[in-house]
Amino acid sequence: MVAAMRRAAARFGGAILRLNRVLPRDERSLCFDPSLAVSETTFVSLLELLAAEYEVVPLPDLLARPGSREGRPRVALTFDDGWEDTYRIVFPHLITWRMPATLFVCSSLIDDGQALPEERFSRLWNQATARGGLDDLIVDLSHWGLGRSATQETRRQKRYWTQELKEMPLTGRLLLLGYLEQQYEIARVPTRRFVTWRELNVMVQTGLVQVGTHTAGHATLTAESDRDIRQELEDSRHSIWSHTGLRVEAVSYPNGAFDRRVMDVVRSTGLRFGMTGIRGWVTRRTPPLAVPRIAVRSAVESMSAARGEMEFASGRTAIYFLKSWVSAGTSGAEQSTPRA
Repeated sequence: MVAAMRRAAARFGGAILRLNRVLPRDERSLCFDPSLAVSETTFVSLLELLAAEYEVVPLPDLLARPGSREGRPRVALTFDDGWEDTYRIVFPHLITWRMPATLFVCSSLIDDGQALPEERFSRLWNQATARGGLDDLIVDLSHWGLGRSATQETRRQKRYWTQELKEMPLTGRLLLLGYLEQQYEIARVPTRRFVTWRELNVMVQTGLVQVGTHTAGHATLTAESDRDIRQELEDSRHSIWSHTGLRVEAVSYPNGAFDRRVMDVVRSTGLRFGMTGIRGWVTRRTPPLAVPRIAVRSAVESMSAARGEMEFASGRTAIYFLKSWVSAGTSGAEQSTPRA
């Protein structure tokens, strides 16, 4: 039944898979947000499934022709943020399996070696908690105008404050983080977090890896002015072009945040495609600046009752992909509305 449904889905459209990090099992606990990472063994199992049951194609090819004439759904792999493990862990497996992928990178994070703003806040929160200074941190955050919607329950939840920071313009967010890191004596992350331009060029030169923009500094575009949205995108595209010679045509919206105003500005910069966090398949009628993707982690892993750890679940993955198609309808993303 699953195979029959997969063949039916293949005629109407294809799926874009979204990943962030791929890490060995013993490194996943080091990730500031474990939900961003799949294990390396899970990733290899996913590639095996894709090779057997799907047609993995470059992202531009899928966007140009989502449907398949071969009975095997077309799939494109995308990776957001440009983490260093994309080169260290993912890239060798892409070479082995000859599978194409698109990396959406934050150019200024490559340039200055700084951590993702969300990771910086996570470290700040964790260290303040460990030192018994969480209440002081919450007061300081409130003094910056955050937390007005906080309840007794959410006031001490890191997830709540993380979302509050995401909704700040990037300039203000970086000022706040810099001030608080100094105030609470938070040391800079000692290890490199993102790929280098040299590594990116090595991947690009194989012909398997393409590059898109994830903005310059991981800005939540719905929180930015029109001018700053344009600046984030143009700075990023220029930096990618100057280092790799690639002309970027697609953006992945950081934090999945976009609306009609953002799409209008994106369109005015000459970008043709916008990758969202909306779950669904791509069809010929999908709005090019509101392209749905399927987040991989929740799709591919399940808890092993025997070993008590997350591991790849082939059947669950196949069904999850089909549910993404069914829930979106065979008409794809044209029924989806932009959202933050």
